[in-house]
Amino acid sequence: MKKVNQKDMLKLAAYSLLLLFISACNKDDGNPAVALYTQNDANKMIVQTITTNIGTGFNDIFDTWYTDSLDRAIFCQDFTHAARFMDHESGYVFVESVNAYNIAHPANPALEGTSTIGQTDASGKKIVEEMIDIVEFIGFGFLEYDFTNPASELVEKKTTFVKSIPNASWYAGSGFYHSPDSPLLTQHQMNEELVKQSVIAMAKGIGALYANHVSDSLQGVELMRTLLRHIRFFDNQSGYFYVIDFSGYNVVQPPDPSIQGTDEWDIQDSRGNYLVQGLIETAMNGGGYYSYYWIDYQTNEEKLKTAYVAQIPGKDYLIGSGIYSQ
Repeated sequence: MKKVNQKDMLKLAAYSLLLLFISACNKDDGNPAVALYTQNDANKMIVQTITTNIGTGFNDIFDTWYTDSLDRAIFCQDFTHAARFMDHESGYVFVESVNAYNIAHPANPALEGTSTIGQTDASGKKIVEEMIDIVEFIGFGFLEYDFTNPASELVEKKTTFVKSIPNASWYAGSGFYHSPDSPLLTQHQMNEELVKQSVIAMAKGIGALYANHVSDSLQGVELMRTLLRHIRFFDNQSGYFYVIDFSGYNVVQPPDPSIQGTDEWDIQDSRGNYLVQGLIETAMNGGGYYSYYWIDYQTNEEKLKTAYVAQIPGKDYLIGSGIYSQ
């Protein structure tokens, strides 16, 4: 038997530790510091969340604000055409009826009002029919297919998420073309990107609604409260949108409507940070992340929260959403 010297043993030990590290990094054990995900994983979560948020908000708006189909269609078009997200504004949400007529298509407005029932992918899959089956029989879900990417002009794999809007017998959808797997992301990085893209899309959409559907400030506030009140995301439903005006008044706070309309300018967290002032300053300087300590409504415990905030275009309001550190 060949004798193993000390140098070989050290190499073997180092190799074993490397294998253990790789295994740990690729195991989704709930630890946000080690669970690694691809950009496709992140994009899948982003389109699912933004589509669900917009579909949920539209459903509430259609329940109380707009009952006429034409008014609803104009509302959808104004919101979705503005609410672009991801790099180069490649992300968008489309809206279709369950009888296969396009309502809103930001990337190709010429489709609006036309029948899409015959649309297939590169291999002949009837993608619109399958989307309708998903929303009618399940309510929401993913569909994968091969489609020509307008950016590359190549047939590439695409994943789309669709969600029903029951009050209109319509559905919302959004998709992405698959990208290389690197770089890998932690759960926390994915969540940060999710709240960023979600806030950006919602801010742009609400800005368009103010420009086209709001006649006074009270009407605008009521519209935002209706649109945002039932939107929740993340597995534990801790994700939501809040709106604060630049003088420090809380405008929309879905988990605790009792504080809507209150002056929060001088609110400090437990570390002495004037968090509302910090959020406003961040939004006024072009938007971005801001961290503070806040109560997690799901656990009633104080945690470090990292928010992404953006100014609603044309208004002295910020909209934000955040994630809690584990």
